[in-house]
Amino acid sequence: MKIVKGALFVILVVALAVGTFNLIFVAVSGYFGPFYESEADQSRNFAIWLLGNAGVGLLSVFMGVVLYRRYLRRARHANTTNS
Repeated sequence: MKIVKGALFVILVVALAVGTFNLIFVAVSGYFGPFYESEADQSRNFAIWLLGNAGVGLLSVFMGVVLYRRYLRRARHANTTNS
C-alpha cells in the first residue's frame, strides 16, 4: 500500500508542477504576444516548451520521491517514539 500511495503522491506532484509550468508559459505568451515571427522561431519555442515540460517533470518526480521518503521516515520515527 505504501508503494501505491507513494506513486499517487508522485503523480500528484508531477501534475501540479507541469500544470503550473504550462499555466505560466501560456500566461507569459498571452501577455507578450506570440513568441515567434517565423517557422524557425516557432520550432525553437516549441522546443523550449517541450524541454521545459520534460525538465519540470523529471525534477518533480525526483522531488516527489524525496518528499514521500521523508514523510515515511518521519512517520516511522513518530511511531517508534510513541510506543
